[in-house]
Amino acid sequence: MQEILSQLEELQSASPPLDPTELVERERRWKQLTDRLQSLSLALQLQRALASEEMRKKELDLAQAGSKKLKNFGWRPVTIRFLGGAEISLVARYFARSEARVTKGKGAYCGLILLGVHDRCSPALASEVAKLAAAMNSLEDARGHLKEMGVKLSVKQIATIAYHFSRRARQGQQTGAMGISGSLEGRRVVISTDGGRVRIRQDKRGRRSKKGRRRYRTDWREPKLLVIYVVNEEGKIDRDFAPVLDGTLKGPDAVFRLIEFYLRELGIDQATKVLFIADGAKWIWNRVGALFKRLGLREDQCLQLVDFYHVVEHLNTLAGLKKNWSKKQKRGWITRQTNRLKKGDVKSFVKKVKEFCQGKRGKDWRSERDYLLCNASVGRLNYGDSHQQHLPIGSGIVESTVRRVLNLRMRGASIFWTKDHAEDILLLRAYYKSRHWKNLENKAFETTYDLSV
Repeated sequence: MQEILSQLEELQSASPPLDPTELVERERRWKQLTDRLQSLSLALQLQRALASEEMRKKELDLAQAGSKKLKNFGWRPVTIRFLGGAEISLVARYFARSEARVTKGKGAYCGLILLGVHDRCSPALASEVAKLAAAMNSLEDARGHLKEMGVKLSVKQIATIAYHFSRRARQGQQTGAMGISGSLEGRRVVISTDGGRVRIRQDKRGRRSKKGRRRYRTDWREPKLLVIYVVNEEGKIDRDFAPVLDGTLKGPDAVFRLIEFYLRELGIDQATKVLFIADGAKWIWNRVGALFKRLGLREDQCLQLVDFYHVVEHLNTLAGLKKNWSKKQKRGWITRQTNRLKKGDVKSFVKKVKEFCQGKRGKDWRSERDYLLCNASVGRLNYGDSHQQHLPIGSGIVESTVRRVLNLRMRGASIFWTKDHAEDILLLRAYYKSRHWKNLENKAFETTYDLSV
């Protein structure tokens, strides 16, 4: 540290730069030295913390907390990477169930775990690595960015750090609140959910390839995403409330459990109006009513709508079945029906759809007619009410979420994931895009595993 301080003093007393190139070199040199100084300072503080009596007691409590007790096998050297890019060797107490497990490296540094040091990375570095894994187009891009920061990690190390960070955060979510700031009291809340597409790798049984590699297939799966946001009295998105984004590949029930989890945490029962809007997928609407009941919401407090633009698409499909009509006739009929819906004249809309489909028995006719009439009968086409209350009639927000969270990071040519890794990166990406990264970080740092497992 003294050597670095001396070098900084020399830089400070050097003659001022006279051109941009010299200024850039000087600035980068300053950053290298200050990053190194930061790493050494934090390493010293970390070592002092590990050597303290208070930490020793906490380590023993953690070692005894699991189903199988861990023993203290003394101090062992361990190298920690810091955000400044340095790798510094420290000593920490090593705990394991037996001497044999110590030999195999199947123990844990309880003190480091208590301080949020996992995968031999400082907490700040682990958070930065996970954020870059979510934000960049690939892990290779994240590696290149970290290298520019002075942090040298392989793609495999970046993946391990990011996935473990995500799993600790999700585990913390399952055992308590996520700590998202903000409240829905007195607000007008919009909830939506939709599915995307990613390719999931699954190993095949049987013989391996000539190179000894396991054969696999990459089937398309549908991750389901959720978005919760707030609109103001004018019906515009309230920028003071950061929207909540999340998702899972575990199916419809799992995503609705997540929706319920977030709504309870944010105090949805105190909201003035709650709108659930989505496309016409049955897996969504079969669960919305039960969700509102579990949350204890009043009927006059809630509104359900099918996305208006999906309804227009179905009207287009239905009009297209009228083969003896011109394009102008079809367009005119569609316009009249959409105007009726916007004005809230659902009865006339239902009547006209029935008249239009009268005497038609084909499967396509029946499918489009039933989609429109069934949603109208349960009040999901009451766009007039939504318009009067300045609430949205489209679910473009969740479709944008699918694009930003999934398509721009997790979907593309030759991109596929294992199921667990897709779940991990989905959580990281959702919290990064929703500006709730600090909440995810806090939850990941406070989570510890059962070390005896």
